[in-house]
Amino acid sequence: MALEPRRDQPVRLPNPSAQPFVVALKTARFYAVVLFWVTMVCVLAHVTTFILAEWVALYDLPQAGPAAPEPAEVKPATEPAKEPAPADTSGFGIFENSALAAPAKSAPGELFPGVPFEGGAKKPGTPAEPTKPPKEPAKTTPAEMPKEPPSGAATEGKVVGQPEVRPKEVEPLTPAERRQKVMHYRNVTADILRPARIVGVLASFLLAVTVFLYLQIALLGRLSGIRQLTNALFLLLVFLVTILPWESIFEGFRASSLLDFAELLEAHAAHARGWSDGRWPMAQYFGRYLVMPIASAALLAWSGIQFAAGYAESVLANE
Repeated sequence: MALEPRRDQPVRLPNPSAQPFVVALKTARFYAVVLFWVTMVCVLAHVTTFILAEWVALYDLPQAGPAAPEPAEVKPATEPAKEPAPADTSGFGIFENSALAAPAKSAPGELFPGVPFEGGAKKPGTPAEPTKPPKEPAKTTPAEMPKEPPSGAATEGKVVGQPEVRPKEVEPLTPAERRQKVMHYRNVTADILRPARIVGVLASFLLAVTVFLYLQIALLGRLSGIRQLTNALFLLLVFLVTILPWESIFEGFRASSLLDFAELLEAHAAHARGWSDGRWPMAQYFGRYLVMPIASAALLAWSGIQFAAGYAESVLANE
């Protein structure tokens, strides 16, 4: 009895007939990656907007403060009291000091009687006072003279004659300036989110169509990775449910991860004033504007991971 040859484990070789399908899958994968990142940026922009509004308070308008008090009336400065004029002491010269008494008539060149005036003529018989010679300036030796710094030498310390310049203090913004700044932030955010909402919906829809075509090409070429690609497609369909504007189809149903900025500001203002209906409105507020966008981003990321695994098995294994 002849022994049957030992069957070894079959070696997986590249499928030569799958090359046309691989080229088509690479092209579809390029557009899928571009649409994936465009959609992810649009979703994360809405999540960031909620964080800036709720915890950073970037869009809160300043409250009107109390009116400034009117300036008090400035009273004119009082004139200094005039000193009373000296009374006439001609009749009471006996009891007054001789310096305060009325000056007697003096000869020319005399300010007071009996007191000589240096600039005028002296009385005959009075000895002349010796004149003092003018004082000579003190002589300084060369060692005591101040030394000048040599030309071109750098001086240490601060420059003489240049006062130290203090930095200007930043003045706080006035309420009007703060309001204008907040309105600028609101306008810029609205200009970004308005097209991001439209682009996000269109890009997500095109991404789902691209993944569906990718799956059909892989099935037609009988390639592997079908399970991961199917998971990616159904995750994208659930993601579409979370971002489509259902309020345009169902009246009163507003549940979309790509939120309206004006509605967010109104809900945030109501939340800042305090809820009066209990915890349920607060749960709806955070669930709609925070939990739902984060869940959409998670679904999109998980779909991208599944798509990358399917691409590795359907394309990279046949190269």
